[in-house]
Amino acid sequence: MLILCTLLHLAVDGVCGAALAAYAVEEPDYASIVYYFHLYSLIAFGFQWIAGWALDRKMSRILPGLALVPILLGLGALPGFGILSQSVLLGAGNCLFHVAAGILVLRRYPGYREPGVFVSGGAIGLGLGLSRFCGTAVFLCICAAATAVLLFRGISSSLKIEAAEIHDHETETFRAAPWISAGAAVLLLLCVTLRGFSGGSGASCHVMFFPCVFAAGKALGGVCCDAIGWRRTTAFIFILSFAALEMMSLSLSAAWTWLPAALLAFASNMTMPLTLRLLHGCCLACPGLMFGLAAGCLLPGTFWRESFSILPQGMIVIQFLSLFLAGSAVRRTEA
Repeated sequence: MLILCTLLHLAVDGVCGAALAAYAVEEPDYASIVYYFHLYSLIAFGFQWIAGWALDRKMSRILPGLALVPILLGLGALPGFGILSQSVLLGAGNCLFHVAAGILVLRRYPGYREPGVFVSGGAIGLGLGLSRFCGTAVFLCICAAATAVLLFRGISSSLKIEAAEIHDHETETFRAAPWISAGAAVLLLLCVTLRGFSGGSGASCHVMFFPCVFAAGKALGGVCCDAIGWRRTTAFIFILSFAALEMMSLSLSAAWTWLPAALLAFASNMTMPLTLRLLHGCCLACPGLMFGLAAGCLLPGTFWRESFSILPQGMIVIQFLSLFLAGSAVRRTEA
């Protein structure tokens, strides 16, 4: 199932990126491009917590929700509908997919690796779509095929997930009072918000280089957590981030100027599987809601990046403390 969800994530973000890129290359007004990109982002990320809350209340809605995703994206990819309708439809399809598939991954798998691998597919898909590597038709075909297989598996009972189903080891590992869990959730959402501002970007002659760095960070962050524990992974991210900042102060040759930005982006994206899994631990019965809240916290970095000012060293320290304190509050064991 993880492979299907990751492939579907790649296709969904690919459709959205390709459709928006096709509009952008034809639109001479830069302000209009920014407006509709922001409208899409607002719907795709800002409403995930509502969709997640609705799916959490009745888990039988997940499969019908997934079935609706290719329809919304297919309609959103049609330029004849107009860019306003496209932005709304694409955003709605993306929103619904993320929480539905996110619930399946968080509920079905207990570790950090699976959420990390799942979200990594989106970075690759978005990069391919925005770079116009291929058109929306290819991504839509992949999306429809992956959705059909996922639905078939679900109908044949291999993906049935009831609201009360929680992994036994999760109930043993996550153990905190409600007010402690709420405080931990606030710290984790702060970490996600900061990542939204510092999520990583950089110029590169290879358009897919940084999307691949983002994907590698997300996936390997989860792998490291499962291999050496979330505490050591958090410390490693902290050290790697400061090493990247120190490299920026060095006089590097032109051929290596990309390296510090790539390391910083890699380290920042490594935090994603930690925040997703730990947020799930704050409220095990509401994986969709917690996933959606995390997605919504990326929006400030989209809308107010230019007006946000904080020393990168301070941002890294705050992220480290937020992850460590939240993890210590929610996690009972190192695993």
